[in-house]
Amino acid sequence: MNIGVGSDAKKFVLQSVGRGVRIEPQKNKRKRILNLYNAKEIKEELFNKVRKNILPLESLFVFGTNAENLKEIIKALKEEKQEKDLGQEFIINKDAEKRLLLIPIYKESDKIFAEEKEPQKYGISKDDFYLASAMFNYLGKKVSLVKYECDVKVIEKAEESFQDSEKDKYFDNTESRSIGEPDLLVDRILGYFSVREREFDKFKKLENEIIHFKRIKFRDGDKFNAILDAIKKVRNYDQKGLKEKEIDAEFEKTKNKEKYKKDLRQLELEFQPEVKYEKLRIKYLQNHYYIPIIISENEKVDYLNHIIDVDSEVRFMEQLEDYLQKDDHVFKQFDWWMFSKLDQTLDEVHIPYYNPKENNMAKFKPDFIFWMQKGNDYIIIFVDPKGTEHTDGYRKIDGYSKVFETKERKECKSYPFNGFNIKTRLLLMPAHGGVAGVSDNYRKYWFDNFSDFARKIQ
Repeated sequence: MNIGVGSDAKKFVLQSVGRGVRIEPQKNKRKRILNLYNAKEIKEELFNKVRKNILPLESLFVFGTNAENLKEIIKALKEEKQEKDLGQEFIINKDAEKRLLLIPIYKESDKIFAEEKEPQKYGISKDDFYLASAMFNYLGKKVSLVKYECDVKVIEKAEESFQDSEKDKYFDNTESRSIGEPDLLVDRILGYFSVREREFDKFKKLENEIIHFKRIKFRDGDKFNAILDAIKKVRNYDQKGLKEKEIDAEFEKTKNKEKYKKDLRQLELEFQPEVKYEKLRIKYLQNHYYIPIIISENEKVDYLNHIIDVDSEVRFMEQLEDYLQKDDHVFKQFDWWMFSKLDQTLDEVHIPYYNPKENNMAKFKPDFIFWMQKGNDYIIIFVDPKGTEHTDGYRKIDGYSKVFETKERKECKSYPFNGFNIKTRLLLMPAHGGVAGVSDNYRKYWFDNFSDFARKIQ
């Protein structure tokens, strides 16, 4: 596309570089072709044909005809990339440092899915299932073993799974999308039976698994000092009471009313529970793992990262704050409670689950984690307010249930740890609307308000 030759074209070039170009090597598959190949969504034959040309095909080229304009564009790009580190301005809550905050740790299972009695089901449409079954039966076990280079146990389990009496144990036929390529389908099913599950190992004390607040960076120099000042005012809010006592003590000595009033006014300016700046709310939350917390009213703030800026998370925080204003909120029944936002890219708090799109064990990272203790009872709650009521969300719930619940009755397992009885919960909040569309089998994992939340954590 021809953006133009004038100096005003600079902003259009920057927009093009920032947004890039949608990559769609195959219809409705918007991923780089290497990722599609690794996920076995395209054939090896196709990948090998184009692999030497992938880099230029998936690159965005910007050509210029005016040297001076290019200098301006390069200068602007360098300015765009300049970031200032805000991470050191955030601190771990002093109350959190006093508490035992536990997270689960997992290990690789000794068994592959082919050896599991009840592995998570593989999602496949009915048409694709019958295509794969016909292809496998046509090839036979010996040819399949050589062609797909897999374990004998996998071949035997695949043969068993294609039988009408056994298929419902291993396959979920609610998948609506069909691939229609029998060779690829058999390959993926054998890959599914070769997956090695991850299982619960132990609980450990939280150390460096939540770090996103240390990586918060700022990309707008003009606003940096204002944000920095706001953070400092909120960060030290818990010291306000101590400073006020010092001012009172000084007044008792000097009886200087003017200075006393001036000091109190300054105190209100320097120690604030919340500061609003443009569309940002910088808040002191007594029970949050780190202080302060930044919430944006606009989704995806372009000059600040790793904050709460997703609409579902923002709404969740607003509802939580409103709920905490109630005199009888559920958290008061505990000896103490804390919670923290979790970041999808940087934090290492997760629940393992089988992801059929990638055909491997993936990490489900909820948006929040809560800890609460009453006597010897200790509860860890994973909360995901942007949960989807559809198949993807159900698979994540299945992964949680397989690790943390009993098989038959789906009740929370209890884990002993240093004198505590530890239990977990998983609660999802629909991104839009209520829980009416949720399947009955999964209804207990969903809430649409905090009264419902309170009932489900007790």
